[in-house]
Amino acid sequence: MMIRESLAHALPEPDFVQRGGEFTTALWRDWLTAEVVTRLQLNDRQRLAIDFIKTHGQMTNSEYQETVSVSRATASRDLDELVTKGVWEKVGTTGRGTHYVLAKKRITNASNTS
Repeated sequence: MMIRESLAHALPEPDFVQRGGEFTTALWRDWLTAEVVTRLQLNDRQRLAIDFIKTHGQMTNSEYQETVSVSRATASRDLDELVTKGVWEKVGTTGRGTHYVLAKKRITNASNTS
């Protein structure tokens, strides 16, 4: 039910973990607010890709090239920058199966995202 409700409200799926004798749940929120994206100084292509990955859950280099109409080299540079800035995480090393997902940030009510 928690997963269904999270997805229905456009929130990431919660993480469920058993540690020792305890069961914990981590609820995630979208930390990439308009303010954060502005501070990161991303280009229009990268902003478009963030919207894509929020909807689809992941993105490959080929999907990036197709979505924003750029060459493979430009896509690689843009994607590397998103990883360097901590926006995305790269899953895999190179080649088929390599894709990108949104990075999860642990944010408490008292902290900010800078």
